[in-house]
Amino acid sequence: MKRRALLKNLALGTGAAMTLPGWAYGWQAGQVRPSGRFTPAEGSLIRSVADTFIPEGLNEPGAVSLGVDQFMDRLFADCYELEDLARVKTGLKDLDTYARKVYAQTFSECNQGQRESILMAFSSPSDEEKAWLYDTLRRETIRGYTTSEYVMVNHYDYVMAPGFFDGCVDVI
Repeated sequence: MKRRALLKNLALGTGAAMTLPGWAYGWQAGQVRPSGRFTPAEGSLIRSVADTFIPEGLNEPGAVSLGVDQFMDRLFADCYELEDLARVKTGLKDLDTYARKVYAQTFSECNQGQRESILMAFSSPSDEEKAWLYDTLRRETIRGYTTSEYVMVNHYDYVMAPGFFDGCVDVI
């Protein structure tokens, strides 16, 4: 190998080793930035919906504590088709309009029981768009919660790399 290629590869490796920890730090739930596809009001609605489906328990964290609302924001923005994203945004607007009509306050301002009754009204199969929104929000909230690190490690006994390494084993 030529000296210049060696120095170039060494410099690239050193640079990568220095920047990777900072890049990986951005993967933590507290560091995830909003996608920008939702307005702050829509983001608040997503947060309230996630909190309604899986609220805080006495001994268990709720969906919002585990960052499910951030997961849903990124999921809808990055993985859903633009038509489906528009359906979600329209459905969130309808959800808030319905809450204002029934309870004279936004969905996010309603208490847990009121939010549950609003979502139950959206779950009926009589209106296809409302039922689609309910099913989508419910499914993605459950997916975000059950695939969170807390649930995977504490309830599913998930181990990132199963098996153990014991370096002090006699070969003979």
